[in-house]
Amino acid sequence: MTETAMGFLGIMTGRRHGNPPIAEPEFCSHLCRAAPRYNLKVLVFHPDGVAADGSSITGYTWKDGSWYNTTSTPPDIIYNRCFYNNPKERKEATSALSFLHRSLPWSRGLPDKWGVYEILKRNRRAAILLPETVLYTGTRKLSNMLAEREYGVFLKPKAGSHGKRTVHAILQNRRSGGGIRVRGRDGTNTPFQYVFSSQDEGLKWIHEFIGTRRYIIQPYLHLTNRKGQPFDVRVLMQKNGLGRWDLTGMAVRLGNHGSLTSNLHGGGTAVPPLPFLLAEYGQDGKDIMQELATEAAYLPPLLEAACGRLGELGLDFGIDSSGRIHLLEANSKPGRTVFRLTGDRRAAKLAAENPLSYARHLLLTQRRIPSLSTDSSVINGRMITMVPKEDS
Repeated sequence: MTETAMGFLGIMTGRRHGNPPIAEPEFCSHLCRAAPRYNLKVLVFHPDGVAADGSSITGYTWKDGSWYNTTSTPPDIIYNRCFYNNPKERKEATSALSFLHRSLPWSRGLPDKWGVYEILKRNRRAAILLPETVLYTGTRKLSNMLAEREYGVFLKPKAGSHGKRTVHAILQNRRSGGGIRVRGRDGTNTPFQYVFSSQDEGLKWIHEFIGTRRYIIQPYLHLTNRKGQPFDVRVLMQKNGLGRWDLTGMAVRLGNHGSLTSNLHGGGTAVPPLPFLLAEYGQDGKDIMQELATEAAYLPPLLEAACGRLGELGLDFGIDSSGRIHLLEANSKPGRTVFRLTGDRRAAKLAAENPLSYARHLLLTQRRIPSLSTDSSVINGRMITMVPKEDS
């Protein structure tokens, strides 16, 4: 990297095994290799690499095909790619960002699943895409929803990711012995399935499984292909070098037969969208793909209006047997592996390099704009903490 770089992008990431010990090493190295083409300097660092007075950061830079440990002045822009496994990691990242308060955030985060639902349900067009969603408040509410839903309900943590700790619960009919059948994934993403002979027993188990975590409940939607594999469509929306939202690419995430989710972290894979949709829905598949693109382009400005400036969003849509689409998730820290799996080289390149072109745009247009000093937003008169929504 030359000394005449127009700006300095810092990528804050988690600590993982490897050399160097950074998360997403392939993505980070791609950003570092491509940075000179955008006249940028890049350094990858951990939250604990930030000096307490914010005067310097210690991390890793890429040069001549190798990683080097280095200490530098604070970056102009911070691209936060930290994924939090526990409250301690989240606290460390929050502290690091507060020390670097003079650096411009590359993007804000989204609130949790319930916060995103509250934002989008106020818009008539967006609300049509949303499955009915309520907060878990105890076994009475869950029991009532189970009684009203032939195919049961889906429970997931408000701030969860990767499909961990999700549960599908359904009432058993009398011929099956009554009670409740539950299946899902635990905290390590390991599948489980249990049948409880009585409703009270099943409800008690679910309540203990949830514990002190905050959950949402949605009707269970049949979002499987003809072979019984769960699937959804990941649409990656990113800001480009002009600061405008573009659709980078789409991919169908396909889970294992009988699996509850289609997440890659849960053992799923990805396939190109159009052939899949044509095979499942016939010629309507083309119209469905166009509808996905249209709705995906409509949603980012709505979320930005409530949450502040965003740089990219991974939008996950489910499609039922009738072809109706449902918005399942919105992620402010989306992954990019799906495009490598589908062989979409154009989307893979854009997905990896749009963060650089957008960083350049920010340097040219917002260098003097002060960064936001808090991670909160006001929605309906209430302060909502911005918890960056991670990829699932």
